[in-house]
Formats: sequence, C-alpha cells, structure tokens
Amino acid sequence: MGAEATSWFLFTLAAVVIVGCSVAMLLSRNFVHSAVFLAGALLSFAGLYAMLDATFLALLQLFIYAGAVTVVVVFVVMLTSTSVVTYDSLLQRQTWLALLVGVAFALPLIDSLNTLAKGLPSAATSPGGTEQLARALLTTHVAPFEISSAILLAALVGAIYLAREAS
Repeated sequence: MGAEATSWFLFTLAAVVIVGCSVAMLLSRNFVHSAVFLAGALLSFAGLYAMLDATFLALLQLFIYAGAVTVVVVFVVMLTSTSVVTYDSLLQRQTWLALLVGVAFALPLIDSLNTLAKGLPSAATSPGGTEQLARALLTTHVAPFEISSAILLAALVGAIYLAREAS
C-alpha cells in the first residue's frame, strides 16, 4: 500500500469517526456519553490536522478543544444534574423544520466549499510557521478567541449557579 493510499485510508477513517461520533453525540440518551462522543470527534479533528503536518494546530485542537472544552462540558453536565424524563421529550414537533433549515444552510455551504477547493493550489506549499500563526491569532483574530473564552466562562458560572440553586 503506497503513501497516497495510506493517507486516503487515514483520512477516510478520521472522517467516519468524526461523523459517527457527531451522530452518536446527538442521539445519545446520556449527557456524559454525549460529552465522550464530542471528545472523540474533537480528537479525530486533531488527527486530521496532524495528517496535514499542522502539528501546532493539532496540539491546540488536542489540548484546548478535546481537553479543556470537553472538561467544561462535563462540569456543566455534572453540576446542573439535568435529567430528561423521556427521550421522546427531546424530539420536538419542529424536527422536520429543523432538518429542512439545516439542509437549506448546508447546500450553499457545500457549494462554497467546492468552489474554494477548486481554487486551492495543487502543489504542496511551504507552511507559514508558528510565528506567523501566533501573530495572526494575537492581532487579527484575537476577538473570536476572547469571545469564545467568555462564553465558556459564562457557561461554567451558569452551571455553578444552577447547581447551587437546585441544592
């Protein structure tokens, strides 16, 4: 098996794991199991970054998302001790409408991704380096990271408040 076939196999395996864990996360009846499936999908994304030789992004994905975000999600689930009486109560009447809206948003996204993929260079380009990535993250794209950290902090504080109120 050649290098290209091995890469294709690993990519397909990672994609199947991502889609499988995502679907299992959505359909799981146990919130802790959903968090574990989320961690599995995030770890698979780290594997995709590693296959692209983006080691820094793979480590960020591993530590920040698969590690920290999953821990925050587990804390929120554990602290709120949310229980669902029946699984059917989660499935609302709007399920078909939600599916229709999801498809309506997915079709233009897929079209734009196909257009973007056609414009990508065919030959491998040299990576920009960690210094350029850090400079972009700390100057141009600093707002999305600060906003996401504030949202995670608000979720944790809200979970603690709800847990304290319930006891």
